[in-house]
Formats: sequence, C-alpha cells, structure tokens
Amino acid sequence: MAKETEIHPFLLFLGTALLASASWWMASFPMLGFVAFAPLFALTDRAEETSSVWEKMEWVLLALTLSFYASHHFDSSFLVTAMLEGIVFTLPFIAHVWVRQTLGPNAGKITILLFWLSLEYLFLKLKPVGSTYLADMLQLMNNWTHWNLNTGYLGASFWLLLTNLFVYEATLSKTPFRWPWIVAAVLALTGPLAYSFYLTEEGISRERMINLYSQNNSIETAGAYLAQGEWMVRTAAWISTLVLLFTLVKNKINR
Repeated sequence: MAKETEIHPFLLFLGTALLASASWWMASFPMLGFVAFAPLFALTDRAEETSSVWEKMEWVLLALTLSFYASHHFDSSFLVTAMLEGIVFTLPFIAHVWVRQTLGPNAGKITILLFWLSLEYLFLKLKPVGSTYLADMLQLMNNWTHWNLNTGYLGASFWLLLTNLFVYEATLSKTPFRWPWIVAAVLALTGPLAYSFYLTEEGISRERMINLYSQNNSIETAGAYLAQGEWMVRTAAWISTLVLLFTLVKNKINR
C-alpha cells in the first residue's frame, strides 16, 4: 500500500481556507485559485481507505464554507448561505468516496469534478440569480477565458478544478513529484491562458449566462451560445447520473 501523506488534515484544511479566501478577495488576480482546492483532494485520500464516506469530510466542509463566505466578502448576512453552499459542495467529495469504495480504485478523482459541475448546473437551472459558481472566481479576468465561447461560462469552473486536481497529483498525492503530473499541471494552467490571449472575440460573461438561463433571452445571448448553452456542465450532469446509478446497482449486487 502506498504511504499516506504525512500532512495533517488541519493543515490541508487551512491551506484551502486561506488560499481560496485570498483568491476571492484578490479578484483582480485570482491565480491562487488554481492551487487552492488541491488540499481537498488530499483529504479524500483518508476516507477512500476506510469503511466510512464521512472520514475527514468535516475538514472539507469547513474549508468550503470559509471559501464561500469569502466569496460573499465575509458579510454576516450571507453566513447561512455560505454554510449551505459548503454543505452542498462537500457532497461531490462524499459521493466520490462512495463511488470509489464501491467500484474500486479505477474510479478516479475526476468524479469529484463531474459531481461538482453537475451541482453548478443544478443551481443554474433552479436558481440562476444569486448562486455562487466557482467560475465567478475569474469573473474579473475575462481576458483569461475568451475560450468559454466554446465551453460556456462554467467551463472556467472545470478549468479551475482540473488544474487543482493535477496540482494535487503533482504535489499532495501518495506518490508526489512525478514529472508527468507536474507537466500536466503546468499545461492545464498555461494552455488555456495562452489560447485565450490568442483569441480576439470576447468570451461569455456571468451576466450573459444568467440572462440566458433566466429566460430573458436578449440579443446578447444570440448565436452559438443560445443554441448550446452551458453544455459542459449539462454533460457532466448526465454522466454523473449514470455513474451514480451504476454505483447504486453495483452496491446492491455486492450486498
């Protein structure tokens, strides 16, 4: 069995809480967001090898709650909202552990990304106005995400999560500092940035996304985006549903 990381869960929690909060507060240069959530992937390693899906998830919950609270500028009137958002977005980590314990080690941490994006799509459909999306961390940096014309606004959520996953694999996993993961993390960060600066057409803003999903389709949502919408998170929602159904069936058979 691979040796478990020696980093204490509290330090992993603290890393995400501080880095994510700083990213929300430094909205004009939110670069820390690309590493802020990597410790949460490391926290799930503890639960994957236990019989409980709840192992160390309290640290994930606290870190995400503080992160969402920071996104609301620590306004006390949003404390309950931040707590609810923290609870909801802890579910992808819990669901991943359940899927992995049922299906085995081939169920990688990419499922966390799928479940997270699915929840963002659910929020977008049910409550487009007033919800917080991970992509909002890059809201002021439209020049970084011109490519979201092809992915939708929430493609930036996937970008942040994928880069964090690669950073985890490169630095905090049970076998860290492997060159393929280091290269993958660098390319995941710099590739979309370089491509965005190459493009000249402005990307999808949060306002355009909300406008489309609030059934207020103005001229600004015309064209390809009106036709395909947030297809990336919609696809993630369908895949997540299939994964959960398959896991449920497998769990029943195993019993």
